[in-house]
Amino acid sequence: MTDILKEFEPIFSPKSVAIIGASRNPSKLGYQSLKALLEAGFQGKIYPINPNAETVGEYKSYPSILNVPDEIDLAVISLPPLAVLDAVKECAKKRVKGLVIFASGFKELDEQGAQTEREMAKICNEAGTKIIGPNTIGMMNAYSNMNASFAPIGKLPRGDISIVSQSGGMGTTLLSYILESDLGFSKYIGVGNRANVEIADLLLYLKNDPTTHVICVFIEGLDNAREFLQVAKVVAREKAVIAYKVGKTDVSNKAAFSHTGSLAGSYPLYKAAFDQAGILEVIEPSELVDAAKAISILPAAKGEKVALVTHTAGPSLVITEVLERYGIEMSVLSEETKKRILKAIPVNIAVQNPVDLTGVAYVFSELYGVVGKILLEDENVDALIAVYTPSFQPEIPLPAKELIEITKITNKPVIAALISPNIYPIDEKAELERNGVAVYRNPERVAKATANYIKYWKMKRNLQLQK
Repeated sequence: MTDILKEFEPIFSPKSVAIIGASRNPSKLGYQSLKALLEAGFQGKIYPINPNAETVGEYKSYPSILNVPDEIDLAVISLPPLAVLDAVKECAKKRVKGLVIFASGFKELDEQGAQTEREMAKICNEAGTKIIGPNTIGMMNAYSNMNASFAPIGKLPRGDISIVSQSGGMGTTLLSYILESDLGFSKYIGVGNRANVEIADLLLYLKNDPTTHVICVFIEGLDNAREFLQVAKVVAREKAVIAYKVGKTDVSNKAAFSHTGSLAGSYPLYKAAFDQAGILEVIEPSELVDAAKAISILPAAKGEKVALVTHTAGPSLVITEVLERYGIEMSVLSEETKKRILKAIPVNIAVQNPVDLTGVAYVFSELYGVVGKILLEDENVDALIAVYTPSFQPEIPLPAKELIEITKITNKPVIAALISPNIYPIDEKAELERNGVAVYRNPERVAKATANYIKYWKMKRNLQLQK
């Protein structure tokens, strides 16, 4: 185990958690944080700290963390700002390995708050204690059933995407995207003010984390952008790093500073540095999760030309327009491919890209497998998007089996745009994604995810050539 893993392992996989400020009042963060930990199924020891209660829930409560007879790996401090410093001093004396501090009102507020934060960092540095926060929603590790936040979301679904966010609000938004997409995740870290743990530290940890394959980073501002980019360049050689950077305008730049107390910096400089480091930058926050999903599920993209097969024109036209806007080239099908398609289908169409099989394919979904295979065998096609609007009649099946079959005979990516409202479940979605087909339920999002996925692998190829 590397040194960075040793440093952070007790925090992300703690054997014991103390909740300082644990409460029996459902309106308190100390109640919500205990609930989050329990709902996640945490199997370690739990120690509520509350001087005014003998028990909290089914657990014995202690007046101070110093009264706990056992070692504590992680302490969640759910107290008002003015009480935090004393709690930090007690945790340092106890040699707690890591802290999560929810409270705001530190360097993002004023110089007095900044001074208090610096004092906390100094105390914890001397004790060897890591701080997540302050001014954070907390952190989670799905692989240790550990939700050290005040956001109870039940059992944590496991996957290989990790999120590092400076914004609690955007962090929970990104987690919502993951849950809505039936994706799992590995780690979530709301870094907040970064008292003594920087984003660069967490990137190095995630680089060595075997359960993380793709890292999504939401950045407001950095105090040491050079260090971050140097680390990110190293990490990006082994793991996909995807970033969304706030501060593209003067207004958002100032707002970012007031939120976390960090300088947002010049956006054009960040953009150039991202490209140089091999970090995929996305335009919208929702694209972080969608791109991460594509990179996680699909094989490496060997080229940049996309073909579509569909039974409905409207969503396909939207997808082609968005792809073009993102600089992605549509495949020009060979004459041989066109002849093979016409010979294979029971309807006479003008074969072009997108290949519109008309309503015939709505009923005879096996045509998606037949035509998809032909398209993937065309050397002008590097990726296939299958566009289908699921029927609300169960007797008309989705082309799931067909799409899974063609992934077994190609090393090219297959993406499914199953355009359907979220109120209607698509039972086949999980099976498709387990078998290497990335599924999206919105035409714009499938196009942006495909574009970012292709852009990522193009950037990787270019960086390899520059070595």
